[in-house]
Amino acid sequence: MKINDPSMPLRERVAARIARSVQAIAEPKCIDVACSTATDLGLLVSALGGKKADLHGIDLLEAQLVVAREKLPGVNFVQGDVLALPFPDAHFDSVQTSRLLVHIKDFRKAIDEMVRVLKPGGIGVFCEGDMDAGVFLLSSDDRLKSVYKTKAEHVVKMCANPRAASETYRYLLSHADTQDVCMEAFACCLSEPTVMDPDLTHDRQFLKKLVDDGALTQDDMDYYLAEATGRSAKEGNFMELWAAPLEIHFRKK
Repeated sequence: MKINDPSMPLRERVAARIARSVQAIAEPKCIDVACSTATDLGLLVSALGGKKADLHGIDLLEAQLVVAREKLPGVNFVQGDVLALPFPDAHFDSVQTSRLLVHIKDFRKAIDEMVRVLKPGGIGVFCEGDMDAGVFLLSSDDRLKSVYKTKAEHVVKMCANPRAASETYRYLLSHADTQDVCMEAFACCLSEPTVMDPDLTHDRQFLKKLVDDGALTQDDMDYYLAEATGRSAKEGNFMELWAAPLEIHFRKK
């Protein structure tokens, strides 16, 4: 089933920014860290518009890379960890990552590694969110909002670095090897919960865990899931506002 990604305009914006940054370089070296199945690298290929480039992707999960290699056979993919990138210093003209640092407790070391492999003058672009401040339910239904709030708090607790955007921005501002640090906003609205989760698989898993833990009742879960595909969703009373992820870009000194 095809999923509509509401963050696609941001991802295209990042690809365009990197493409502009490396346009004057004869054959730029670009890497996507935690590249997953290479969607963002595919957008970069399109943004480069036929320009020859040495593209790389790295991910911790080999299963993701199997799909990535099928999609982009001309890209160099390798399995590896952001905390110990298998590349020499000052190797890439651009480094990008998205929704990675929120999962890493030692995010400063991860940032240090990505800055290390970046050439002086190279561009870095990180897209991260503050999980406790970036998602809101627009609804007049107080019961829905209460369940949503409980679910959101559960998701925050699952994250190793729930305030990844603001923490990353502050660290880059103080970093000895970075300059021109800037954070730009992105926001989108999901008209109904099934936009990103067509079968509500993730919501069901989160809500079931909360019911098992006693944080919600089974009636709460049933009501929430019924309204997510029922009256509230159809009447525009179950809209999610995402004020994330945020785009943080910088240059290496």
